Amino acid sequence: MQNLSEVLKQFQKQYPKIEQTNITEMIQKISEDDDVRNFWQTHQDELRSDAFQRKLIDLHEFVQQKERIKAGEKSLYPGYYPQLEIEKGYPHVRYVADEQTKKKRMQSEKLTTYKMPKAVADADLQTIALEPGRAQAVTEIVNVLTNILDDSLNYVQGLYLYGSFGVGKTYLLGALANALAANNVDVMMLHFPSFAVDLKDAIGKSNNLKTTLMNQAKTVSVLILDDLGAENLSMWIRDDILGVILEYRMQNELSTFITSNLDMDEMTAYLAETRDDRDAGKAARLMQRIQFLTKQVTVTGKNRRLNQ
Repeated sequence: MQNLSEVLKQFQKQYPKIEQTNITEMIQKISEDDDVRNFWQTHQDELRSDAFQRKLIDLHEFVQQKERIKAGEKSLYPGYYPQLEIEKGYPHVRYVADEQTKKKRMQSEKLTTYKMPKAVADADLQTIALEPGRAQAVTEIVNVLTNILDDSLNYVQGLYLYGSFGVGKTYLLGALANALAANNVDVMMLHFPSFAVDLKDAIGKSNNLKTTLMNQAKTVSVLILDDLGAENLSMWIRDDILGVILEYRMQNELSTFITSNLDMDEMTAYLAETRDDRDAGKAARLMQRIQFLTKQVTVTGKNRRLNQ
């Protein structure tokens, strides 16, 4: 059997990134660690006779990373904690995602964004200030979040956040989207003017983009249409895109949210007049779907884009 000094030299060559430690102190820390002791006792019949000598550095890494995480220090893999398992008769360190990391991973899997600002990714309901101009909106969003996560409710009406430029409407619904995705709810959040332009540009080309986006916008559990009313409205966008999406979601009672600089009365007038025609009847029918799907909530305050 190799002596400890020779083993340490080999360790240092094989694992140069592992910080150097007195070998005696290393062994003492490993031998005193409750998790290592329990692991050794539970799996002693499965471990090879030279397991300690061959995997001393792995055990040291396991103890060291646990200590760093407990002390709030940077670990080798932030967001993951070490676990011991057996691999071919030897102890092996496996890193498992902590709860926060699991939620972030789930969020990335469950949330689809389309042409949304980067700030949306970090939006968090827990950090939103309850200022007078947004207090009602925050209260409504929390209530809606609770209701959507309540499996006993078949349909939860969404919100129509109306307010001036830069008051935080998009951020508020971004925080809702992140909270829903972290709780295993499929969410799609799309900037409607960009969505409309890209669908128009796709005309005559491959229909994969239009088909994929339209199907997801119609069927996703929660849909957030951002900045509705800012697009250059045409009959096709109004009737064949927006109208089709809202009709499907109303018929299937799927939660839908909208942000806009126009209140519902202004939205009615906006939808009535496209660059192709004027049709108050189609606008009224479309608004019936919006009013079924959403409840208007006003958001006021300073322009956060200009006061950062």
